[in-house]
Amino acid sequence: MRYQNLMVSHIVVTEGLAYVVEPGRRKCCLSDYFEAVLDRLLKTVPANESIFISPGNSFGCEFSEEEYAVQYLLSQRPNLNVFVPSNVHDRAYLDTFDNARLLRIWLQKQGLWPLGEVTLYCNAPHLFRSWLLFRLCGFNVQQTVGCRPEKVSRIIISRLWFYDYFVIQIFYEMFGTFYDLMRWFLWMSLRK
Repeated sequence: MRYQNLMVSHIVVTEGLAYVVEPGRRKCCLSDYFEAVLDRLLKTVPANESIFISPGNSFGCEFSEEEYAVQYLLSQRPNLNVFVPSNVHDRAYLDTFDNARLLRIWLQKQGLWPLGEVTLYCNAPHLFRSWLLFRLCGFNVQQTVGCRPEKVSRIIISRLWFYDYFVIQIFYEMFGTFYDLMRWFLWMSLRK
């Protein structure tokens, strides 16, 4: 058993990008929802514990969700031990099942699997689906931390419009859980 497996690992589920309007152009950035998740992590994670950002989407921006996340985390606390999977995308759009599945595949290729105990961070309405799919993909999730921003001021990318409507996001999460469970069953049957 490796030493790293005795420590808690922290996994961030990507939670979208947004736009801010600057003179003459729109600039991509973290969504308020994603930044709230990262801010919670910044307040609680010791520098010596590993942080893994799950693979995410770029939504047509210059960088992907996970790349914006690592830039933000290290700009706030350069001493953090942050890991970001690279070159793992195998679909045009990655959903929660893909976040978990592709992170696991990347960890296996890096020789870091299994992680041991995991604390999972995500947007609060996304909590159950994230917990369920990471557990189903073999992660030993011991704690989940759901976050919400105090205020929303950025324009979230259009693919994630429902984040701005709590009740609609709850319905979206119910549908998404069913959809991701079907994809997980198919993935498991193809692996046998």
